[in-house]
Amino acid sequence: MITNATLIYLIKVNIALVVFYLFYRLLFSRDTFFTFRRVCLLMSLALACLYPMVLFSFGEDQKVVIHHAIAQYASNLLPEVTVGMAPAPVEINMFDILCLGYSTVVVFLLGRIVIQIFSILRFVKKRNRAVCLSTPIILLKGEVAPFSFFKWIFINPSLYESDDLQEIMMHEKTHADQYHSLDVMVSELLCALFWINPAMWLLKGEIRRNLEFLADKRVVYSGVDRKAYQYHLLRLSHPSAAAQIVNKFNVTPLKKRIMMMNKKRTSKMGLLKYALLFPVVALLVLSSNVQAIVHQGDYRDTVILVDKGKLIVSGTVVDQYNRALRGVTVLIKNTAEGTHTGWDGKFMLAVDKGAELVFSHAGKKNILVPVKVGDRMRVSMLDDTSRPVVREPEYEGSDNDIFQVVEDMPQFPGGSVQRYVAQHIKYPKEAAEKNIQGKVFVQFVISKTGKVTDVKVARAVHPLLDAEAIRVVQEMPNWKPGTQRGKAVRVSYTVPINFQLQEPVLKETEKK
Repeated sequence: MITNATLIYLIKVNIALVVFYLFYRLLFSRDTFFTFRRVCLLMSLALACLYPMVLFSFGEDQKVVIHHAIAQYASNLLPEVTVGMAPAPVEINMFDILCLGYSTVVVFLLGRIVIQIFSILRFVKKRNRAVCLSTPIILLKGEVAPFSFFKWIFINPSLYESDDLQEIMMHEKTHADQYHSLDVMVSELLCALFWINPAMWLLKGEIRRNLEFLADKRVVYSGVDRKAYQYHLLRLSHPSAAAQIVNKFNVTPLKKRIMMMNKKRTSKMGLLKYALLFPVVALLVLSSNVQAIVHQGDYRDTVILVDKGKLIVSGTVVDQYNRALRGVTVLIKNTAEGTHTGWDGKFMLAVDKGAELVFSHAGKKNILVPVKVGDRMRVSMLDDTSRPVVREPEYEGSDNDIFQVVEDMPQFPGGSVQRYVAQHIKYPKEAAEKNIQGKVFVQFVISKTGKVTDVKVARAVHPLLDAEAIRVVQEMPNWKPGTQRGKAVRVSYTVPINFQLQEPVLKETEKK
C-alpha cells in the first residue's frame, strides 16, 4: 500500500499542480508566445514532480533527549523484534481501501495508454505507407480524422480536396517535426498518476491547445492565407481519431484557434513575466522544507548544554576543499564511545562537559577538538600529504575496552539479527496465560572472535520474558567481529524484544 512518505509526496505534487495551473492561467494563457508557453507547461509538470525531492539538511533530523536512560541503553540499538502468541489479524481500514481504489484507477489509465499505443503501432504495421518531405505517412481507410504520433502522420487522403490536404499535412507535419507527441505522452502519463487532481486534467488541456496554436501558427506563417485557412477549418468536420494520445487535427475548439490566429502579437516585454516562474518554484521548495528551516538552529553545528553537564554536539566534518566527509570516526577521547559522520558529513553525539573529540578518517590527519558550550563545531581535516600538524594521537583503546562505534562494525551472518530472533524466540506459555507483556532490552558484546558474550538484561519486564530473551541471544551464531584500525575489538549492542499478546489470546486469558 501507499507509505506515509509516498502520500506526502503525492500531496506536495498535487498542490504544485494547482499552483502552476493557476499561475499559467493568470499570466500566460492569453499571450502569443506559444513556444515559451510550451516550455513553461512542460517545466511546470517536471518541477511539480521534482521539487518535493529537494530537501534541506541542517544536520541529522532527530530528537535528542538526555536523561538517565541514555547511559543505560547507550550501546548500538538493533531493530525491535515483536513476539506474539498469535498472528496479528489482517486489518482493513478505510485508508487501505482508498489507496487500493486510487491505485486501481492509476493502473486502468496506464493500461489504456498502453492499449492505445499498440493500436497506433498496429496501424503503422498493417497500413500502406508513403513519404512526404521526409515524413512517413500512414495511409488510413474509412472516415478517421487525420492525426500524428511522433514521426508518423496518419491520414486518409481521399477524404480531402487538394488545398485542404496540403494545409492538413502542413499542420500535422509541424506536430511531427516539433515532437509534440512527447508533450502529449507526458501529460497523459501524469494524468494517469494524478488523476484525482482536476488541475492536472486542465493542464493537459492547456498543453493540447497550445500545441494546436503552434501548428496553426506555422501553417499561417508559411504563406497560407489566414482567412482561407480558417474557412477550411470551419468547413472540415472530422470523426474521432484512433486514440486519445495522438495530436488530432481538430482537438481544440475551432473558435479558440481562430481567435489566437487573429490575435495581435504580444509585445516582447511580455516575456519578462515568464521569469516569475522561478520565485514560484522557490516558494514551493521553501514551503516543502519549512519544518527543516524552522528547526535548523536546533542542531546546526553547535554544542548545546541540555542537562546537568551533558552536552549535545552537532557538527560537520569537511576536507580541505570544504567538501563533506562521509564515514569519519568521531570518538570521545579516552573512551570507546562515538559515532560516524553521515553522507553529508554531519554527526551528533552526547558527551560530558569538558570532553574532547578525536576525528579520524583514512588518508586524513587525526584531529583533537575540545568541546565547549556555544562553539561552532565545523571540523576541517587535512590530507596526510599536507604540512604535518601536531595533534594528540587517537585513543585506540585497551584490550578490554568495549566500543560502541568502530570503523568496521560487526556483521551478523545472513545480515538480519531481527529475522533470527523472530524465528527462534518463543513466547513463554506461562507468561501468556498470566497475560504478561512488555519490552525487554537485552545488552550483549560481540567479542574479538565474533562470539556473543556478556549477555544481560538492560531493562527487565518479568523473569519469564527476561529469561527467554537472554536464551535466544546467547544461542546466536558467531558474528564477524568489528575492527578498529585493522584490529578486532569488542563492540556492544542492545536488542529490544517486544513480547506482545494479540487480541484473541488476551480474551482467552481474561476468560480464564
